Amino acid sequence: MASIISDCAAFGRELAVRTSADGAFADLARGVTVAFELRGQDWAVGVNIVDGEITGAESEPWFTLEMLDDDWRSTFAASPSPGDQSILAAIKTGRARLIGDELAFAQHVQLVRRLIEVIRGDLPTHQAEASHRELSLRGEYVRVEIPQLGICDVFVERAGSGVSLVCLATAGSDSRQYHGLVTETDIVDRHELIAFDLPWHGKSNPAWGRRSTEYSLTSASYVGAITAVVEALDLDDLPILVGSSMAGAVVVEAVARRPELFRGAIACQAGPRVTGRRTAWLRSPVVNQALHIPEWTYGLMSPESPFEMRDRVWWGYSQGGFGAYDADLGYYSQSWDIDNVRHLLSGSSPHIVVMSGAYDTSVPTTASEALAAAIPNSSFRVMPELGHFPHAENPRAFAPHLQWAIGRILDTAPSEGHDK
Repeated sequence: MASIISDCAAFGRELAVRTSADGAFADLARGVTVAFELRGQDWAVGVNIVDGEITGAESEPWFTLEMLDDDWRSTFAASPSPGDQSILAAIKTGRARLIGDELAFAQHVQLVRRLIEVIRGDLPTHQAEASHRELSLRGEYVRVEIPQLGICDVFVERAGSGVSLVCLATAGSDSRQYHGLVTETDIVDRHELIAFDLPWHGKSNPAWGRRSTEYSLTSASYVGAITAVVEALDLDDLPILVGSSMAGAVVVEAVARRPELFRGAIACQAGPRVTGRRTAWLRSPVVNQALHIPEWTYGLMSPESPFEMRDRVWWGYSQGGFGAYDADLGYYSQSWDIDNVRHLLSGSSPHIVVMSGAYDTSVPTTASEALAAAIPNSSFRVMPELGHFPHAENPRAFAPHLQWAIGRILDTAPSEGHDK
């Protein structure tokens, strides 16, 4: 088979031209000087960036990313298959080898990611303004007492009317993740969407009497926050919980521990347990958290999701408070385990729908299916076009899956079992 790159010098010149015309790359590279290398089986392309621009000058690479040619072909493909879209996933699975200065890679992974997208032809696109519905929300604060955290003023947003959906953001993020369901879909024409920011997130300040750097999250405080907010809102009907990632795990736990409060739950991108998401880089003083954490999560999304929506997920993660994302992963990686609540779930428990975006490399579909199989009264559904943030990265594609899941909860009797 022919080499994936036959003329490295010409390929390097083409990269310089294409990146100079790419606004997203220019934004990330502004003021940056770094040199790195992409290496295949019989080729190597050096990327030398000086003050934000790729130059033709040769320089010793600070780090090298090495893969077999077939893996580079899959990574560079215009429409990469699930699992091939992320260089971080390739490193984690061993398909890619990181050689050299790992810290420099952590500091500049955003440039590697965007460079690969430029090679693919993944260009920034935006929908016409007229295609977005108005973001009409009702906001308020509720004062609640949360186990292990204390007295908190929690910000709550609401939109629409009908069956209540209490929607929980992913680790380190906030209720803005659900704005797309308001502006891009008609879900709020049939249901009331309720989303709130955990303390230390979004518009919710730290708990009273606690330091800004003192935040931690456990099963007790997370489930306690959800139940406290739901009880404070005094809803007319039992709500359905909706969550992805760590929120997909906690909705299962909340239904197991407080079944009398919920009609059911929709758990996306959750497995029986999760490992490998915490690293020292997530709160390192020498790695820019406003760049690195968004990159740590960006590659979990489907490259088929609209650029504008993926970009908003990235921006939301860029705004998180120091240590909040890592602390949330403490719940996800250490507190959450289906075995902790399995004995509380039965055929008479509120129905739980488990859904899995196929592009998610942190929680593969097999893990989500295993979670559904461990829940007596559950349904399972694959979302082949979506990734780790289905509600935020592509609300229009997610809405039909969400509506199906709501229907399962409203129509399924508690005695029904796991539905493949």
